[in-house]
Amino acid sequence: MATLDALDKRIQELHSARFKEFETEVVRLKSMSDRAAKFEAGREKRRREFLQSIGNNLKNMDAEQAKDLKVQEKELKEYLAEFRPGAEKRPSLGAVDAKEASLRRSVLGETKSLVLPVFASSIYAADKATLGGISGVTGEGAINSGWVFPDQPGKLKIKDTAHFPIICFQAGGGGNPPEGQFHFTFVPATTATYEMTAVIVFHGFYILRSDDSWYNCREAGVKLTASMNANQFVDIGWRDFPALIDRNESNAEEVTTYDRTQFFDYTTVLKAGDPVVVTVKVVVKASARGGGAYSELNFEAGTANYIEPLFLSVQQV
Repeated sequence: MATLDALDKRIQELHSARFKEFETEVVRLKSMSDRAAKFEAGREKRRREFLQSIGNNLKNMDAEQAKDLKVQEKELKEYLAEFRPGAEKRPSLGAVDAKEASLRRSVLGETKSLVLPVFASSIYAADKATLGGISGVTGEGAINSGWVFPDQPGKLKIKDTAHFPIICFQAGGGGNPPEGQFHFTFVPATTATYEMTAVIVFHGFYILRSDDSWYNCREAGVKLTASMNANQFVDIGWRDFPALIDRNESNAEEVTTYDRTQFFDYTTVLKAGDPVVVTVKVVVKASARGGGAYSELNFEAGTANYIEPLFLSVQQV
């Protein structure tokens, strides 16, 4: 039987390898962003010369864009102040989740499935400052990236926001979205094919605000994705699931709650007697462009918003 220290060591090794992949992507996207910024001044000069050549009054255009940006930013601030607190402070559904989890465990017990709690969880962020409110073991990576092993692996707090108040022609964008990972462990009793199903509860909300028109270009989007992997000696390979949330809107003004219990399954052959680490990864991404455009995908605020791994069921096929 694998000891606690051995399982801890294996998860630490996996964490280190996967975080290196994450920070490699952080560096790559930063390089692309820096390159775009380098050429943006030249592009902007050529655009302005062209607009002036076809009779546009650039002084008036700049003044109108500045005025519009100011109005949009004011309206955004008022909108968030009015509607965001309700999503932050909504009642928790934790008691309902606990009852449903207990019932599911009971049923699975009758099928002689192995039902496992989460062993550890981790969060990767391109900006380690966003991890400041999460207690646990932390570390740093390339540029400003970082990670944390939360003290409470059973309730993951994670979010992403996007707000780039720029005019239509200017380049904008974000970095890597934050990733959360849940790790389950067990040791197969026999060499066989195993079916593993992770049951994970999502409680959160998303905000989309964008007012696109003929004279500007604004958009806001949110995306929630999940994937699953099993590791015994080596990674067997990630299985990607269809996006849980995938919204991208040019004209929107909404705050939408998201409360779902999701099932993620993975089937593979495993060897008897050697530890297995099963990981479910969730990626929380927000994107926005243009003055007043804003997006937020939040599983963090207050006590009612979080992602909770209820259990992993394991059954020999």
